[in-house]
Amino acid sequence: MKVLFLITDGFGIGGTVRTTFNLAGALADRGHDVEVLSTLRRRDVPMMAAHPAIRLMALLDARPDHPDYVRDDPRRGKPTRVYPRADFRSGDYDLLVEQRYAQYLRASDADVVIGTRSGLIAYVARFAPSRMIRIGQEHLTRKQNGIILRAVMPHHYRRLDAFVTVSARDAEDYRAHVRMGRARLVFIPNSVPAPRVPPSTGAAKIVVAAGRLVASKRYDLLIRAFAKVVAEHPDWRLRVYGAGDQDDALRGLVLELGLHNHVLMMGPYSPIEPEWAKGSIAAVPSDREPFGMTLVEAMRCGLPVVSTDAPYGPAEIIADGVDGLLTPVGDPDALADALLRVIGDDRRRRDMSAAALANSARYDPAPIAERYERLFEELAAARAARRRWFRPRSRPGEPAPVLGPAPTLGMATADCEVTRDGDLVLRPNSGVPEGSALVWRRVGAPPPVEVPVEAAGELPEASWDLWIRGGGPVYAGVRDTRALVDLPVPARGGVRIGLPYRTADGRLALHVWRRVVHAEVGDVRADDGLRLSGRLVGAAFGPEDPALELRGPGTIDPVPVRVLTATTWSAQVPPVPAGTWELWLRHARGTPPVRLGRLLDDVVNKRTAYVLPPVRLGDVEVRPFYTGSNDLSVRATA
Repeated sequence: MKVLFLITDGFGIGGTVRTTFNLAGALADRGHDVEVLSTLRRRDVPMMAAHPAIRLMALLDARPDHPDYVRDDPRRGKPTRVYPRADFRSGDYDLLVEQRYAQYLRASDADVVIGTRSGLIAYVARFAPSRMIRIGQEHLTRKQNGIILRAVMPHHYRRLDAFVTVSARDAEDYRAHVRMGRARLVFIPNSVPAPRVPPSTGAAKIVVAAGRLVASKRYDLLIRAFAKVVAEHPDWRLRVYGAGDQDDALRGLVLELGLHNHVLMMGPYSPIEPEWAKGSIAAVPSDREPFGMTLVEAMRCGLPVVSTDAPYGPAEIIADGVDGLLTPVGDPDALADALLRVIGDDRRRRDMSAAALANSARYDPAPIAERYERLFEELAAARAARRRWFRPRSRPGEPAPVLGPAPTLGMATADCEVTRDGDLVLRPNSGVPEGSALVWRRVGAPPPVEVPVEAAGELPEASWDLWIRGGGPVYAGVRDTRALVDLPVPARGGVRIGLPYRTADGRLALHVWRRVVHAEVGDVRADDGLRLSGRLVGAAFGPEDPALELRGPGTIDPVPVRVLTATTWSAQVPPVPAGTWELWLRHARGTPPVRLGRLLDDVVNKRTAYVLPPVRLGDVEVRPFYTGSNDLSVRATA
């Protein structure tokens, strides 16, 4: 069969995008012709990888400066007639989008069409020809849709062949409150493939949370709970992955609670599996979870999950006390206590980890795709029984203009892994032509400076991205950098680190640090002025007093540094005039000062991940921050 999925933004990051790509890929593996139609295209390459057999198309480009952007069409900005305005994504839809959808669906030769949100379900119901099997797939709960949307949507549900919920309890809720007419109401969970990285070893003292930073996800609850965790286990850390409108508020809460040395705001990551595998526990503090993709993703990486018992997914996924713990919604103390129970019992944590890995296999895409196949076949048989399936096909209309197909896994992509020895292992996929030579190209160096991948260990300090020699760039797949988490201080010599990352446009890049002597920053404290502590790498302190030098828009006398051991130190930042100041450590007489920075971990962008506190020093506010090269500076404002 030819299966068509409708989605609002297939080029972004989100649970609906992930589960759509997972199911579409599994159906493609089973021989189906699969197309995903994204309403909008916000970038040329999707942020989440998709199966190479999937055609990812788009109706409109959302970038005003792009040549494909439609600006002057008179339907631009005019209200839709079918798309319900109560759908919170209705701002992305206007009459131009709606009429293009109608045109596209009437001309499509798909056998099955699946709408993945309320407004798109309305389009399936109204515009998809009767020759198609029409399915609505709801990724929210019925109650999440709001009163107005709940009143509007049943009219559209009754025009479908089937309506699918992702939790059994939500299906029961629909069955009790909504008349579906002849539409079949079924529950089929989302699918999550096995990760392309080994499961967590449970060695790192890290709690991981991931998802959109929006109010309903309640990361504020988790951060408050983690304050209680830190009080008993100060060596544990929380990493929060994602982006959203709550980002600034959550960063403010981290500072308010004094957790800046314990909570990292990691930003969005794709693929997320290697980041799950760095942790030992996953945390899900949501007020509601219609399914709970993050729960299953974490469990498939071997993490036990501490989650609120949010409606409706967590209780259907987690076996409470076996592969995770459920806590009441909205209770930070209960969430903290559950985390502490798992943190404080190593054996229990290992047993839960093994159970999570085993129990989550039931969400593999293959059996979920089989359930959808059976649904397609049963709906086709029901149509035949009603003698509708054998009606002549209606004449397809004029095809709508469409953008794509976008490159997915068919493009040149490479996975990579950093070993415990610091070596970088590249694994190009089939999009890299056999026999191609790969090179690292220095970013921003005209003319391009190219180094063969075999010589990666000799790259000088700079940013590099991966190219096919004589061809195009190589895009980022899975980056497994867990070997760099809490990287130990080298026994001798300085810093030699290569940290792979994904650029904003999806390329595989590598930032290299090469420093003979390095001053590694540890905790930053703001309880009594601004105090820094750290380690000296590649050298030891001499008999004379070391000093902290501040370089900026004026002259400041060097500040004494307190030597704790032969290689550890602390220092207090003095009041400084307004401006930006670099921090340097002079560790021995006759040697050049070295820049303070944070390099010995796996975090690519310290500037955004570490939320550092501002401090009032005299008449100025001094705010420490990491630069793009992960060096530490301070900015003083009057």
